Amino acid sequence: MSLELETSQNTKLIERLDRSMALLTQAVQDLRVQMLQGQADLRAEIIQVRADLRHEIAESKEELYRYIDRKFNWLMTVFCGTLLTAVGFLCTKVVEVFLK
Repeated sequence: MSLELETSQNTKLIERLDRSMALLTQAVQDLRVQMLQGQADLRAEIIQVRADLRHEIAESKEELYRYIDRKFNWLMTVFCGTLLTAVGFLCTKVVEVFLK
């Protein structure tokens, strides 16, 4: 009788252990699915951040080029104005010298 009782208790323990293992296996599979989904979400977010950064860098680059173009145009205008002033001044001096 005690052998039957021991066998019955062992069978119940084994069944309980099997259920626990099945639950644990399911939990691990669920965790794996969640981890894969989280990894996919993280990759998508990284891709989006990289795209945003590339866009911001491109905008900054274009803004820098526009700034440099404005400064260059301003510098060329000042240079040409100075050159015209110097040529005008020299022309007046040449005219004064030859007309005297």
